[in-house]
Amino acid sequence: MKIYRNTKEIKRRETLGRRFSLTGLGVLFVGLLVSFVPTWYPPDAPIQDGIVGFVQMYWSWISFAALFAGFLCASVGSYYINRYARRRWPGSRLIERPDEVLERNLKGFDDKYGYFAMSLPVGYAVAGPNGVTVFAVRSDKGRVIVNGDQWKEPFSIGRIFTIFAREGVGNPSREIAEQSEKIRALLTAANGQSESATTVDLTTAPIEGVAVFLNAEIRLELNNPTIPALRADQLKDYLRGRAKEVKLNNATQRAVLEILASQAVYQAEEAAE
Repeated sequence: MKIYRNTKEIKRRETLGRRFSLTGLGVLFVGLLVSFVPTWYPPDAPIQDGIVGFVQMYWSWISFAALFAGFLCASVGSYYINRYARRRWPGSRLIERPDEVLERNLKGFDDKYGYFAMSLPVGYAVAGPNGVTVFAVRSDKGRVIVNGDQWKEPFSIGRIFTIFAREGVGNPSREIAEQSEKIRALLTAANGQSESATTVDLTTAPIEGVAVFLNAEIRLELNNPTIPALRADQLKDYLRGRAKEVKLNNATQRAVLEILASQAVYQAEEAAE
């Protein structure tokens, strides 16, 4: 399998998440300090000049604003860290980023397959004998119920304590539809530009989507989902099964992979068979 990974972009987003998290903690600390103003300067104390006087007058507003801004920054930071930072995953001794977990579960494919991680207009995709498969990747654990294109996580006490550390299931169906449109637009714009594609119409190349849950502790309850919802360890078998069903011809396979590889932004040393 050929790998096209934009490591620079992944690390940039991880760094952004850590900066947001640190900023959030700093803002919360400021809010905590401001909440002690009535102790340091009782209400009957004279108003000081400058910033101290401003804080004396509006300490409650500053404290509430810091609380809101701090939690907002911390939430954004957690979102990016969950999606792009390395961590230890349940059931594994390895410390990996989500893109590395996905790659590990795809190992074993030959060079007819190409794995794209943050190197195309979509987050993750695989090009192979069944066309292009885009992924809506989730990292949270717990219970997820899918009814058609409706996705939800039932309420639990545990979620309250991890609300700012969770990624959330969101709506993978909508995400897949948006990513598929981007890949379709890319192939349409590049149609005929590849040497392998001179006799191939890339606008008809199959594009599918899968919701992939990386955490081994996920519990999926599926009722006629509009898109497949799989654990990461089920993904390889799914793609092999789809390759047997779709049976895309070799010329189209090569053309699709060549076009996506030419459009990918990645570090050259990261591309390997």
